Amino acid sequence: MKNLLLFFLLITNISFSQNYTTAIGIKGGYPGFGTLNAKHFIGSQTAIEASVGGFSKTNYGTGAFVMLDYELNSELDPGFSWYYGGGALVGFTSTPEDRPFLHTGINGVLGIEYTFSEVPINCSLDTGPFVFFTPRVSFAWGGGLAIRYAIR
Repeated sequence: MKNLLLFFLLITNISFSQNYTTAIGIKGGYPGFGTLNAKHFIGSQTAIEASVGGFSKTNYGTGAFVMLDYELNSELDPGFSWYYGGGALVGFTSTPEDRPFLHTGINGVLGIEYTFSEVPINCSLDTGPFVFFTPRVSFAWGGGLAIRYAIR
């Protein structure tokens, strides 16, 4: 009987690991120095996160990018969880001579987030590697801090 009760408690905890459906806000860090950011749960533990905004890449100047990540989430405590996943990035920048460059790449992400129970605010902090394929193959490490309005 104890094992059955423990099983149901674990399943309930896993099934309801997030306490919001969608969160929309801003995110800063690398590669984006100021982006619009949204995270939407498509399952009990899986989410899609998208960022659109400014982009700065060494030797290429500034521009804009779009990044889409698929994330797996796991609750640590009520309101507090960690996540990992990966995705793709497409962006453009230009040199001081106004020569445009298309940037494409993939990324990995590992992060933590907290959603306040009293107010609909969600904060996340993440980091991970980037591999850019164009305009040349290069490696970078990035991360960001997001503050979002949580829609329950």
